[in-house]
Amino acid sequence: MQITEHEIEGVLKTCILLGDESMQPPKHMMQGEKQKGILHIDGEDRSWNWDGLCTIEGKRYVYFDHMDIDPFDTIASKHRDKALELVTTLAGILSHQKEDFVSPLVGLFTTWRVFIVEGGRGILILPADLGDLISIYMGNDERQSGHGCYVKRGTEEGFAMIRQWAQFLYYALTGIRPYEDEVIRDAGYNEIPLEVYRKELFPDIDDKTLGFIGFILHAKEREQRDIMGNRKGYENLEWFASKASSLSWDVPKADDGELKEKARIIASTGEVQKLMEGIRRSAGRRNFWRAKGTLIIIVSIIAVLLGSVAFTIISGALEPPQTRDLGQEEIIHAFYDAQNDLDVDLMQTATKGCSAPQEVEVISLYVTTQTRSAYEGIRPLVGVDDWIEAGRPAISSTCYIYGVTDIRAIETGENTWHVDATYYSPYPYEESEEILDVPQDKVLVYVYDMDQDFTFSWNDRGWWNITQIGPVSVDLVETLYVDSYDPSSLLEDQVAEEQV
Repeated sequence: MQITEHEIEGVLKTCILLGDESMQPPKHMMQGEKQKGILHIDGEDRSWNWDGLCTIEGKRYVYFDHMDIDPFDTIASKHRDKALELVTTLAGILSHQKEDFVSPLVGLFTTWRVFIVEGGRGILILPADLGDLISIYMGNDERQSGHGCYVKRGTEEGFAMIRQWAQFLYYALTGIRPYEDEVIRDAGYNEIPLEVYRKELFPDIDDKTLGFIGFILHAKEREQRDIMGNRKGYENLEWFASKASSLSWDVPKADDGELKEKARIIASTGEVQKLMEGIRRSAGRRNFWRAKGTLIIIVSIIAVLLGSVAFTIISGALEPPQTRDLGQEEIIHAFYDAQNDLDVDLMQTATKGCSAPQEVEVISLYVTTQTRSAYEGIRPLVGVDDWIEAGRPAISSTCYIYGVTDIRAIETGENTWHVDATYYSPYPYEESEEILDVPQDKVLVYVYDMDQDFTFSWNDRGWWNITQIGPVSVDLVETLYVDSYDPSSLLEDQVAEEQV
């Protein structure tokens, strides 16, 4: 974000670039009383306001009383040594403001409203209306780096800003926002671990600080809910400020672009290249299943019609097309992707001499899904990842939510893994569990903490096989009553609109 100084009527002012003067700001934003921002300096909050707009060499700027300011993203360069203090201070300020001032956008705070003042002595937070004006002039890349890249699927609304603030610290350490790379997002938001950069970029940082960042970035939904309670997202920043205030930050300043250049060099090493290759495969696999899911279901139906015996013989003679080149952790994720898509064939692709305990459940749901699809003309299955990514919307009363998400695979020994995940089911997993009454306008979803173990062996044909799968262990976390709607009412509304 470009900042300059300019004399207006003989008085030196600080100016922030908006954009080309040919683009006129909306008139309604220039009328009425201006909202006030906050200038926090030397531990004190002061009311702050901007003066107006001016034009300098064909560019439009917003101007105000002169002060030395830097964009917020300089926490990864000239203000990197104070990043923890600045980020913690910002959290503390916002946690005590009114929602109209914070004005969260999709649960997150836009960073183009924040500037570092007087060499790190304080923080300037622009009012929401000025932030909106600046965003009108922005390009998509600027909006993405100042807001969009902080979105992470599977984040509870009240926890979103806490996770965003942890991403600020990750960025300050590496010069890279953890989820800004599209491949990282497509691969399930598994960012490059901070430990990869530690030796070269921040060797003296405390383990507790790295552990704090890592915990927030990977906090499970139950852990998020335990922290956020019933408070709004910005109010939960008080929790972040309280915890972060006890951390240490032995991190030096950096020149502009220095961290990204060092990170680029680190990324060229064999260790990181191997890690990124796995991430790219994971992203490609996830995109493949999203795009090809319907086609695969059709192929599966045809295969069943041809006869299960013949299909088993043929598939056994072929090389596994999806898992042959995958590592053990990738195969585990592919296994659960297949479960979420009700694809038993893919679940079996990487196994040898064992069967998954989930197969009976998946086959039952698959048959139910296909039968209802044939009779009702819709696919009743709503994948949990898609539902969460869409913001947990209401679903048709004829549909159900199912799947495994928030998967964490931990290597426990040589070729052995323990999986910890969250499991969503339309019915109770244990027969002893109470079957609950469901209001007419709701759909019931049972949410479990789930554990499962995997053992792998390397076969003589050159790839990994799952040779042992442990039982599914579940612990009921909560029951959700998801809002639903009558699909027939939508049809009636559509007919009424067409008649009008």
